[in-house]
This record gives sequence, structure tokens and C-alpha cells, in this order.
Amino acid sequence: MARISGGEIAAKQLKIEGIEVAFNLPGDPMGAITQGMAKEGIRMINFRHEQGNALAAQAYGYALRRPALAIAASGPAMTNAITGLATAWANTWPMLLIGGNGTMALRHRGDFQEMPQVEAAAPFCKWSVAIDDPRQAAYYVNAAIRKMMNGRPLPVYLDMPADVLDARVEEEEVRYFPAVGAPVRPAAAQEDVRAAIRQITQAKRPLLLIGKGLAWSDAAEETRQLAERLNIPFIPSPMGKGVIPDDHRLNASAARSYALQNADLVILAGARFNWIFHFGQAPRFAKDVKVVQLDIEANEIGNGVPANVGLVGDGKVVLKQMLDEVGRRTASRESDWLLSLEAEKKKNADAVAPMINSQDSPMNHYQMYREIVPMLDRDATICADGENTMAISRTMVPNFLPRHRMDAGESGCMGVAVPYGVGAQVANPGKQVVVFGGDYAFGWNGFEAETAVRCKLPVVFVVANNVSVGGPQARELGGGGVNVGGQPEGIRYDRIMEAFGGHAEHVETVQQLRPAMERALASGKASLLNVVISTGRARKEQQFNWMSNRANRMHY
Repeated sequence: MARISGGEIAAKQLKIEGIEVAFNLPGDPMGAITQGMAKEGIRMINFRHEQGNALAAQAYGYALRRPALAIAASGPAMTNAITGLATAWANTWPMLLIGGNGTMALRHRGDFQEMPQVEAAAPFCKWSVAIDDPRQAAYYVNAAIRKMMNGRPLPVYLDMPADVLDARVEEEEVRYFPAVGAPVRPAAAQEDVRAAIRQITQAKRPLLLIGKGLAWSDAAEETRQLAERLNIPFIPSPMGKGVIPDDHRLNASAARSYALQNADLVILAGARFNWIFHFGQAPRFAKDVKVVQLDIEANEIGNGVPANVGLVGDGKVVLKQMLDEVGRRTASRESDWLLSLEAEKKKNADAVAPMINSQDSPMNHYQMYREIVPMLDRDATICADGENTMAISRTMVPNFLPRHRMDAGESGCMGVAVPYGVGAQVANPGKQVVVFGGDYAFGWNGFEAETAVRCKLPVVFVVANNVSVGGPQARELGGGGVNVGGQPEGIRYDRIMEAFGGHAEHVETVQQLRPAMERALASGKASLLNVVISTGRARKEQQFNWMSNRANRMHY
């Protein structure tokens, strides 16, 4: 029998598990595993920074509902990827990160780039472990994927020291494992399902809150059927958008604050009462609101807000149970609750209409989205980043399919949109992927636009440039009107994209924007539009502005 390295053993098991793409940044000591993956026909997308490849990997895995793989070298390379682990952990997305490390034989003696990587990754992982024997590499890969895909999906970390990667053993000593099957889909207790339907049908003002957990469980059809059959208005979380298409008549997002405050019962489905849903607390919600909560993680039921009924199970399976319990019952398409929501939608639309319809120059964010949205396909994937650019996109850019919107999420991590866009484009070849980001947000991982160019990924990057790098936001965060970062005139990000070899344009007026976007989409290349945005007031007044109220969040 041939002798085989630990890295090659891991690569063979990865291939068995159906891994087709590795998001990678080449570096020592990862040669054995990267060469092994190349032999196995695993495509490698090489990045410029490990944070970028970890973020791209999780976007790819989330888009396709499959295991995703990121590779990082040792020491600082691996620690660079920890932000990616943390973001996947906050999003409850599965991702396997394999990192190199110093030589086991010299452990604790200061070997080159030796670091406590297993311990550093552990807070953000379902499982973080070092492989200490090359013969066990296949087991650890199989176990890692099994753990990260079942139950609540979360990232895992495998540490491979240099001598484990390179050590060669007889292949007959190695046991490979069958691929991990589809995740187990647990059902809820039937008595809880009956209790949930009883509570929902007795409510006068029910509201369905849709989280990305339903997107991950592929529960779009069941979610839509339940909402329609019981005529329940819904509000998606930012990445729950598209589980039910945003243009559905029951979408109450345009009356969000009113709906949350006036609902007498909320169905929290695949979502959490975190900061995005205001922790479920008054005054954002009614003090006596009832809660029916659906989550695959039992420990999440009642977390922060007691649940009147808890449904522990897979979203798709449990919603099917609820539909079976409802049977042929239907609710009237007319109700005072729905009429009041429609009135609030109109009031909010009238308030923002002047900003949308403005012809001012420089343009505002609403004008930017007004011009671009008509050119987007219904199955376009939207990645968004930057405070105002991201927040306004949630209302201005519709989504019609699940897992077709990715943004900063619960972690609030800036810089995610560029690598998310790269990962989403790898997952969806031939489909539109558009990244909207502020100029500040673009800077974190903006050099990964070169990755898109080099890998021939036709992502369109739209930089909403309101000179926030050292501009108005820097003064606001500095306090007292003090400019804490200088005041540049605005960086020409389009010129950076030109240097990378992508399609690039500088847009100063509304009239220039739509033709520029048309050319970008038609170019077939990674493209960047540097769109000049007004530094004036970005949004309509928010009843609950998360920044201004941050210090008061705990004063319930």
C-alpha cells in the first residue's frame, strides 16, 4: 500500500463528504492538505485575507444549505479567521475551518507560529479540537461535519499541526467514513403544536416573525401556507427576507414599529429576541404580548421572554405539523388588524416619498436604490454592509427567495458584504449578486474585490460613498462635533477596481446611475460603481434608533 500524509487523508474525507469548494489563503504548513484537495478535484478560491475567506465560505454554505470549508495557515493566519468563526456563530451558520499550527513535537517551546488556536476558536464553535494523529484525520473531518450540520448549525474548528499534516502513514491503517447524511429533522411534541394553534387562532392581532432559521430549514412553502391560511401578517428579520416574498400582501415590514407594538401574540419562528427584534421588550412590544416560539434549539425557548408555547424542532417539519393541525380552517382576508397595518404602511410610505422621489444631487441612499432595484432579477442575491446603506436596503431592496439576502446580522460585523458576495457568486453561478456597502464598510475587506476579478466572478459592488471615512459619522461617534478622523474629499474606489482589472465607474448624479448599473451588469466582469452620496440626513426619523437608544436598552 502507498504511504499517505495526514493532509491527503483529510482531503480524501472532505471529498467523500461532498466538499466541492475550499475557500483558502495559501500558506505554511498547509501544503499537504491543499495539494491533496487539488488531487481530489476540490476547487480552491484563494483570498487575500483569512477573514475574507472565512466569511465567503459561510455565505457559500448558507446559500446552498451544505457544508462549507475554509482553510487558514498557522498563527496569525488562523487568528485572522476568528472573526469569520464569530460571525458564523452569531448567524448560526455551519462552517468548517481547518487551520495549521506549529509542530506537535515542539509544542509549548515557541515553534514558528505556534498559538493556542483550539482555545481561541472554542468560544465561537460547536466543536474545536486538534488532530494529533494523521490516521485519525478522516474521523475528525467526518465528526466535524456531523456535529456542525445537525441540531442548531454552528461552525467547527479542526487544528492540524505541521507534523500531523506532513506525517506519512500506510493508507491501509486509515479508515475512511461514509458521508454524513442529511441533517436530522426533529418534530415538535404534538400537544405543543395543538396548544400553539389554539393560541394563534384565539389572538386578535397575531404577527409572524420570520428568522433565517426558516430559510436554512427550507421552510418557505410551509411558512407561506400558514400565513395565508390563517391570514397572519409577517415581518422577516433582515436575513429572513424572502422566505415569503417581500411583495406578498401580508408583509407588514412597512409598518414594522406599529405591528410590533400592537400585536397581542407573536410567533417567533426561526428567529431570536435579540437586538434586531428589540429583545421582545416594551416599548417595542406590548408588555403583555403572548409568544409562540419555534426553534430547533431547546435552550432558546423562553430566552429573555417567556414563551406561552414552545415548539422545539426543525422549522420545516414543525410548520407542516401546524398546517396539519389547522386543517382546512381559514381566516377572513379582512380584519381590523390588517386594515390598521395598511393605514400605517401608507403613512410611512408618504413620509419617505420625498426622499425616494428627490432629484437632488448629490443623491441620497433612497434615490440610489430607486434607480438600481428595477434592474435586479427576482433571484438576485443581495449582500449589504454599512450602517445606513444596509439599513435602508432592508426597506428599499426586495427579496423574493430565501437565503438571497446576507448582511451584518446579529454580530453587526462590518466588512462582511464583499466576501459574502464572493461566496454567494460561487454558490450561484450565472445569477446576479449585488453588494451594497458604505465606503467605510467597503474598506475592511475591499481588496477581496480583486479575488472576484481574478476568479472571474461577476459580482457588482456598489459603494455608497458619503465620505463616512473621517466624515459625518466620525464626528458623530467622536462626540461634541469633533472630527476624529480627518475629512478626505472621498476615495475614488472605482480607480482601485480599475487597477484590479475589473469594470469600474464613478457616478455623481442620479441620471448617470442607471446606465452605469446596466453596463456593470452587462460586462460579465466583477464591477464596482463608486456612487457619490449626500452627506446630509440619510434616513427618515426612526422611532427607535438603535444607536441613539443604545445606552437605554436595558431600562425596560
